[in-house]
Amino acid sequence: MLNNNLFLNINKKKFIIHFIGIGGIGMSSLAEFLFLSGYNITGSDIYFNFRIKYLLSLGIKIYKNHSKNNILGVNLVIYSSAVDLFNSEIISAKFYGIPVLKRIEFISELLKFYHIITVIGSHGKTTTTSLVFDLFLNNNIEINCINGGNIKSINSYIYLSDSKYFLLEIDESDGIFLYLKPTYVILTNIDYDHLNNYSYKINNLIKYFINFLNNIPFYGYLIACIDNFFVNKILENNIFKCNIITYGFNKNSKFFISNFVQKNNISYFTLNINKLNSYNLIINLFGKFNVLNTVASICLLSIFRNIDFFDLQKSLYFLKGVSRRSEIIGEFSFFYNNKSYNNILFMIDYGHHPTEINYILKSIYNIWKNRKLIMVFQPHRFSRTKILFNEFSYVLSKVNILLLLNIYSANENKSDYFISSKDLLYNMYDTYGYNNCILIDKKKNLISNLLNIINDNCIVLFQGAGYIDLILFKFIDKYINN
Repeated sequence: MLNNNLFLNINKKKFIIHFIGIGGIGMSSLAEFLFLSGYNITGSDIYFNFRIKYLLSLGIKIYKNHSKNNILGVNLVIYSSAVDLFNSEIISAKFYGIPVLKRIEFISELLKFYHIITVIGSHGKTTTTSLVFDLFLNNNIEINCINGGNIKSINSYIYLSDSKYFLLEIDESDGIFLYLKPTYVILTNIDYDHLNNYSYKINNLIKYFINFLNNIPFYGYLIACIDNFFVNKILENNIFKCNIITYGFNKNSKFFISNFVQKNNISYFTLNINKLNSYNLIINLFGKFNVLNTVASICLLSIFRNIDFFDLQKSLYFLKGVSRRSEIIGEFSFFYNNKSYNNILFMIDYGHHPTEINYILKSIYNIWKNRKLIMVFQPHRFSRTKILFNEFSYVLSKVNILLLLNIYSANENKSDYFISSKDLLYNMYDTYGYNNCILIDKKKNLISNLLNIINDNCIVLFQGAGYIDLILFKFIDKYINN
């Protein structure tokens, strides 16, 4: 549980912490963590999503919409990075002299009493965090955790313990991660993403990563994947004061991966450590990206435990990962409207960047070579779609059949970017001659289009970070579970 010395030994039950924008994954997870630690939590949001409904079920008071009245009697206000500084609750809190903190500012204060373990990078943060958590618990190492996705092994985004270690993934999207001073960092990769917050220059993003890594103390550890071009350049050109462990398929890695073989949805590989010891390992997760995420977790474990092959393989067997990341929902047969649908494999993946989509496509085509792939894709953010327009067009044109939804705004204004899913459709055709894309202008038309094109033995992949998971599970409930 949270250290009793936090916040000057205040009375937790009487100390009210209010969250503005409580429905976001990061905000809701932190609110839940503090509530279960004994603090009095309230919150507000414009929309009531599944996370808010869950928090309500715990007994947390949440207001729909923002109002200056929501913060009356509150002792501390925490706000999401998606919240405008002209928000009525922020203005009112400042007027009444109530402390107002960004989420990451509060977390940096909260974690001063812990050894911080962070996972950072453009891709794979949430999955790697969940694998670290599983691997530690499977090896009897207690740890606190806040994750950006549902950890399947515990069916939760959070875990509380009496441990002095605190594990969390860190989002690099807007530079505020520099508030944290971690002891252990896993750096998965750096890619062209969120550049609208870095003056559209990758070098600016890289400088922020370097500054963050310089926060690691001399007794701390940086675990870095040198398969990634930018990570490799950072390590070549910068001398960090901490210990460094490298991993990857790159032969120069201290934890070098070789002999990768994919059989169905199981991955086999050899892990070579410091060119001294080799272990033939198996994980019940598919794709090279999941092998990399797993090995990053093993690197971290090696700091806390001597690696024993039998114990390691046993604990790897129980790795479950995180929901919505290359997750196989199931293979189903069903009958609807006088038509039978046989052996349809449904999958869901949260990836919303061209690199992530390419990872999942390569893995699917490698494992299920003779099955047609139908992808339901929802682009995430106008800014990302515009900046990576050509990259999206290229990777999506590899899909057998694509059902393309409108762009999920994620609080961005369409008028600021002048981009739409229709532009992607036209560019895929003009550039690659790709004509297997169906544009879904209205969400209600998705299911009818999907039922028209599904064939026996095909794969249906719901891809993206918006609300498509809700559509998938509604589809399964209506057409398969009935």
